[in-house]
Amino acid sequence: MITLESGLRNSLKVLEFLKKNPKLKDFNIAVGTFTNCRECGLTFKIMLRESFTWCIYEHRNSDEIIINGKEGYISMNGMLPYCGNSKWEYLASFSCNQYSKCANKLARMFIDFYTKNKFDK
Repeated sequence: MITLESGLRNSLKVLEFLKKNPKLKDFNIAVGTFTNCRECGLTFKIMLRESFTWCIYEHRNSDEIIINGKEGYISMNGMLPYCGNSKWEYLASFSCNQYSKCANKLARMFIDFYTKNKFDK
């Protein structure tokens, strides 16, 4: 049997809700993956003059779905898209199975970022 890690499985469910959001239809969002050996999820980048990398994953010590993020384009060169230095620092968290609620919050973050930075292309 082949199964996905729960963090990646949850992230893909959130992605499905994001794809259905009509407010994001004109956005160019690059989706990638990340892992730090304890957490596994997806990354999202909107590349304008300023950039920000968001990520969603299942928290390593709970079943919460986490939105985290960091300014800049984050690659896998040892930098992870986490806003702080603690596993308890993140942008938002949701109970397990709140995929739609998480996707709506993440979409609002994308829209706010784009609105703030769209003239800096």
